[in-house]
Amino acid sequence: MRNLLDNWTGKLANPLTEFSYQRKGNILNVHFKAFNSSLYSFSDKDNDRQYDGNVVEIFLDFGDDYYLEIEVAPNGTNFVATILNKHITYIDSSFLKHNVIIKDNNYFVDMEIDLSRFHNLDKIKYNAFRIEVDDSKHVILEAVSPTMCETFHVRNKFIDLLSEE
Repeated sequence: MRNLLDNWTGKLANPLTEFSYQRKGNILNVHFKAFNSSLYSFSDKDNDRQYDGNVVEIFLDFGDDYYLEIEVAPNGTNFVATILNKHITYIDSSFLKHNVIIKDNNYFVDMEIDLSRFHNLDKIKYNAFRIEVDDSKHVILEAVSPTMCETFHVRNKFIDLLSEE
């Protein structure tokens, strides 16, 4: 497990978020532990603007013009799309299985991502994130590899996805 960092400063984030993944063949298992959350979910519909509420996210870059964005909110709704030049295209999410467990004011997200529908699987880059909207509507951004700006969509901050972390 690694701790996500404050996206602006690169220092340990508050609230704490732990992240890990395991890749075995074409299956990528992703785990988030999001502590001390307001548990605010923006919508109860998949592919709505989940990023306007609390979410954990992973971006996957297969070396194409686009990259994949996957988000899961505390209520279990998801957002699955490709991003190309800031343009969002929603895609079939059948390659994604996910589970959310809420305990007190924490939520835990497990994702199973079947990579077999994608290509360039030996050169995947990624970044993982958390957006937390607190009770006063203050937005907190956290990242594995901080972008040091107001957006997570900075591909040169993506890092190599290894077989095992």
